[in-house]
Amino acid sequence: MTKTLMALVVKPLVFTGVITLAFLALHYGWWGPVTEEDLLHRLFLHHWSVAWPVFGVAAVVYTALGGPRQVLAFSCGYLMGGWQGAAVSTLLTVAGSLLTMAVVRHFTGNWIRQRHAARVQALQQLLAQDTWLWICLLRLLPVGSNLATNILAGLAGLGFSEVALGSAIGYLPQMVMFSYAGSGLALHSSTQLWASLATLLVCTGIGLYLYRSGLRERLDTLRRAAPPT
Repeated sequence: MTKTLMALVVKPLVFTGVITLAFLALHYGWWGPVTEEDLLHRLFLHHWSVAWPVFGVAAVVYTALGGPRQVLAFSCGYLMGGWQGAAVSTLLTVAGSLLTMAVVRHFTGNWIRQRHAARVQALQQLLAQDTWLWICLLRLLPVGSNLATNILAGLAGLGFSEVALGSAIGYLPQMVMFSYAGSGLALHSSTQLWASLATLLVCTGIGLYLYRSGLRERLDTLRRAAPPT
């Protein structure tokens, strides 16, 4: 089994282990008498006009800089609940991706294009067709760098709307899983826990299928075309 193929399985399982520890910590009070209600009451309900905008801006910048989107989904689920947290964290992560694309395109893109014109042209040709589907597949796979994908999209001059659509669809399965985990609902309902784990298995299964059905060769082409960082 190759390293990339192992990462398709190992990385989601590691995240699941971390989430399980978080469940146990909250359930048995290892972090003290802190509950979701206490956090909302202290930080957001009393100061919502400041807390929510700051949280939103910080989340966009965090994901734009390459912060793990799973952490954001877990946090949003912890604060808002399963589906609400998944929807909000997905939108914030998409906004962070578009921010990275805009910065690359307008501030560093020309310099990189001049130094690596052939590779950038190869990227544009590779991603020109079915752009939203390409982005969706890259987001759906539990491997690779979210930041690198955003940088590549900016360099290739991809459309913002297509990247936003593909990202939202590709992000959503993992965001649902981690948001439900963060909401703490699984501590009181086995149905929520099984739904979260089922989403993990579906994401991993789809990733393995895509990887073994020819996507590996196309991803290798994409890596060779990518400018060195």
